Amino acid sequence: MKIVPMKNNITNFITSLKAENIKKRGTGFYWTSAILGTISPILFFIVLIVTSTDEIKTEIPANYFQTFINQTVNPFAYFFFPLLIIIIVSRITQLDHKNGGWQLMETQPSNKFSIYFSKFCTVLIANLISIVSFIVVSLFLAWILSFIISIPKTAIMTLPLGFIFHLILRLFLASILITTLQYIISVLIPSFIWSIVIGFFGLLLTVFLEPFNLTPVWYPYKILSKIAANPDGSDVGHWFTFTEYVGITLSIILLYIGFNWYRNKTLKLTFNTTSKLISLLVVLVVFGGLTYWLLRPNQMPDYGKTVFCGKIDSKDKFKTLYIKDNTVQDTIAIIPIKDNEFHFSFDKKVIPDNYTFVIDGKYVGNFFFGEHDSIYLDGQIFNQKSKFKIKGTRLAENQINTVSNEEWSTVSFYLEENKNLEKPDIIINALYKEWKEAMEASVKFKTVDNYIPKNDFTERNRKLITTKYLNMWNDLVKKRAALYPNQKTKGGTQIAEIQKNLSLTDESLLSSKEYFAFLTNELIAKNHNDIDDDAKSILAISQMKSGSFKDKMLYWQISKSIEEASTAKERNDFVAKYITEFSNPNYQRKITYVNKLAESLGKGNPAPAMEAVTIAGKPTTLSTLKGKFIVLDVWATWCGPCKQESPYFEKFAIKYKKQKVQFAAVSTDENIQKWYIAAKTKSKSVLQLHAFDLTKFSKDYDVVSIPRFILIDPNGNFVNAKMPSPSDPAFEMILRKAMQLPDEE
Repeated sequence: MKIVPMKNNITNFITSLKAENIKKRGTGFYWTSAILGTISPILFFIVLIVTSTDEIKTEIPANYFQTFINQTVNPFAYFFFPLLIIIIVSRITQLDHKNGGWQLMETQPSNKFSIYFSKFCTVLIANLISIVSFIVVSLFLAWILSFIISIPKTAIMTLPLGFIFHLILRLFLASILITTLQYIISVLIPSFIWSIVIGFFGLLLTVFLEPFNLTPVWYPYKILSKIAANPDGSDVGHWFTFTEYVGITLSIILLYIGFNWYRNKTLKLTFNTTSKLISLLVVLVVFGGLTYWLLRPNQMPDYGKTVFCGKIDSKDKFKTLYIKDNTVQDTIAIIPIKDNEFHFSFDKKVIPDNYTFVIDGKYVGNFFFGEHDSIYLDGQIFNQKSKFKIKGTRLAENQINTVSNEEWSTVSFYLEENKNLEKPDIIINALYKEWKEAMEASVKFKTVDNYIPKNDFTERNRKLITTKYLNMWNDLVKKRAALYPNQKTKGGTQIAEIQKNLSLTDESLLSSKEYFAFLTNELIAKNHNDIDDDAKSILAISQMKSGSFKDKMLYWQISKSIEEASTAKERNDFVAKYITEFSNPNYQRKITYVNKLAESLGKGNPAPAMEAVTIAGKPTTLSTLKGKFIVLDVWATWCGPCKQESPYFEKFAIKYKKQKVQFAAVSTDENIQKWYIAAKTKSKSVLQLHAFDLTKFSKDYDVVSIPRFILIDPNGNFVNAKMPSPSDPAFEMILRKAMQLPDEE
């Protein structure tokens, strides 16, 4: 007996759906959806044609069509698609608003449920048409583009069907909540203009609030923008992300309320009986509770042991991965790589901190991990290009580390420009306000799968934020002490509150230069002797209690003093005086090595012998250039900053080619063929060289990073082993002074 009403309901619904299609004839309803779906890819297509060059850049292999879609989905999902929904929902509801149709539904053969939801489904069909139109046009234009402009030879040209199907589903699900909200508004408000204005205001609100990270994740337009930001979807292999599920649960709640409101005509009659209230309560408890559960942030659980493993997707074969401590650059693990895969378990305790991984001494990356973490490194390396993703139990931590948090600071502006120094309260109030805002923002980060950093990382991050602002406070105190020696700068309760959040003995923060600067400032604050700050710092550190914390502080300070020392005697005397303060002999050995390296690169010391090959294929050494000043540019074809500095280097080579100086570019490329091709395009005023033994050259000249610029005198001795970049005015000043040339007017 119950089957008949069900059949009738289905028949009723189909009838209503057909009626909606009849009403829409001549309105261009679906055509509007299809056309708006094409705008984003068409605009991007035009931009690429206008801005394209004949240069084919080497890229990591990636699907060409997927890359095109990923670049066009942002404006589509962020603006054009929600704008379409606002327009078509208002249009379809106005078809019945014009003649009071919504008020005369009782006279129609279909029931209210079928009428209400047939219109809603019609809009969803339009959404799907727009999404499919966007995808199809993107694929077509990408294909056309491949014949017009140069594309990377590494591009994969197969259709990414799995990605396409997945993205269509995600966009469709994410559109349901916006459609629901706009549909309810448009049904209740008979004015076509006002329903569009309200919807457009909601869309603009996202545009204004999103840069300040003020839009909640459940906000309808935010859900679509999340897809724009993460077109590849979940980081942990889920089919949908949590915001897409949230959109469904909230849509069910809103549709239930909206339909009952429409059916009963007024909100007062919608839930005026006990049974109606109970039904509402059930819907709110079930789907509201599910929404709450979905919105509740998750944290990755601890792992049974500490593991670092991964895989490198590359045609090349790699041998060894090193993990280095960022505080003193200790190698804490040497991991063999077999068939480009590796797996390593740590036996010793690992302090939660930022670390560096180095693959075969060439490819470098940073990551955060600690005790009981399982880290998976997903790497891609192709023709000197590299791309690394850190997954595992520190997914959120390593994602937040890649997010730039450089924001405008009023306090920094005041201090840099020496503004309001006579009114410290203005600066203190601004400092306290910025600190509070930064502390609140530090706990807002979530991954696309709703994972947040573990508590130890969050706490550490908050301490580093506090360090930053306390350094600003110390800067203010110093400047005021210099300008107003008779006035004491008081921080009051605001600065005291900030200071409570930071310890002076937190070893986990020692990899931060800002924390080291804060500690040294605190250590020397009461030392008013007429000696430099470095001398005060080393004296205070030497008086600390022996242990790991003191050793790391001492290493920081001695290394800094070695680098800044002006003579070899000054370095040697300094090291000899304080090296016995280390409790760990390993630090003594490291400092001795650092000092010897600085000694070998010091001014007046002979530059190590270097064998190389010229672009003509002839072997040569630096000794053949004796009698001239030599300016070396250490570079590689894969190095972006090297390419930026190269034109400046060549400009000086041309400018000073009549002087007794030879500009030479020393390549550290492993692939000599790539160096040869790139070197052939360079200025002939620069001698192009390729070092024979890259490992020996890097060790002898302490080449940790490139580009690196070195000045050697005509006798083959160092003038400056670490010159500024050619783009820095100091580069030419050092060069002219060494060659005893007069200052230019």
